[in-house]
Amino acid sequence: MNMLKTLTIVVISMVFIAGLPACEKKNSAEAVGEKIDETAEETGDILNEKIID
Repeated sequence: MNMLKTLTIVVISMVFIAGLPACEKKNSAEAVGEKIDETAEETGDILNEKIID
């Protein structure tokens, strides 16, 4: 029973470790979302400059 428990923990750990590199990659939706955020922030900055001046 103890060996089965240890083996289960090792297998689960390996699955999590194998999945970590996949989390670091940006997918296209993430990249587009970041670009939209940047554009919105830049637009807000420009509007603030125009309103204040």
